[in-house]
Amino acid sequence: MAVREAPPPGLLDSFSAPLWERLGLSVQRTEWIVKGQHRGYDWMAIETHHETTNFLDNHGSSTTFFVMRLPRKSRDWYLPPSRITSSRQVCVDEECVYVAELGQQPRVREWRYWLDTTADVADEVVRTKRTRTAQPRAHLSASKKAASETERSWNPHDTNWVFLWCSVMLPLTGLLLVLLTFTYTDWLSTGNVTDCDSVGYTFSAIQGWRMWALLAILVTPLVWMCNMVHTMFTRIYKPGFALQINLEGAVLVGGTYVLAHALDALEASVGTVC
Repeated sequence: MAVREAPPPGLLDSFSAPLWERLGLSVQRTEWIVKGQHRGYDWMAIETHHETTNFLDNHGSSTTFFVMRLPRKSRDWYLPPSRITSSRQVCVDEECVYVAELGQQPRVREWRYWLDTTADVADEVVRTKRTRTAQPRAHLSASKKAASETERSWNPHDTNWVFLWCSVMLPLTGLLLVLLTFTYTDWLSTGNVTDCDSVGYTFSAIQGWRMWALLAILVTPLVWMCNMVHTMFTRIYKPGFALQINLEGAVLVGGTYVLAHALDALEASVGTVC
């Protein structure tokens, strides 16, 4: 009967491209391991404690990873990146297949189901390798590279970035739409845009080319945010999404700050004392 054991030193570093690395998890420690054999494969259950994947939660989380060793080491073992989803994470590296549900620690009585699932994945990997090896190696490498660049591979961090930037964009969008509404109302009624600053005792009436400049200042952040929303829908869970969305977010924040000062300068250029 399999029993829990203390993990040997350097266990996690012994795997070439494990699932926890694919998910971007920062593993703090390995709690225990259990080893055995199932359907002709050597397997290992690894209980890990890792940093939380939620921005709002400072506590760590634990996940049980089921690892099954393949018959031999090979770079040709392959599973599509899309097999890593929010409900179940499955992947393969040069030696092992990995199956887990992030944040879940199945009870021992449920392990047979998980081991069967992992063994099914291992059988699939071995079976598909036979058909894939009939193709030229250059074609295999090209198809794997194309799949890694185009297929979505779920990870918990991309969703957090979406929530973070949506929390920035929603109030900013509301503010800009309100300003555009008042601007359009003023323009329809008076032919210019008026503003009275009760604190600085200044009055401004923007018209002509300054009116178009004002509209450009208010619309530009909306264009940037539309581009960010497009990136969220088309690039999430693809390689480089976090870098791209954060660069676009930095442009939005920095550009909006600059445009806010440009708006103040525009109003000051036509300001008069009340």
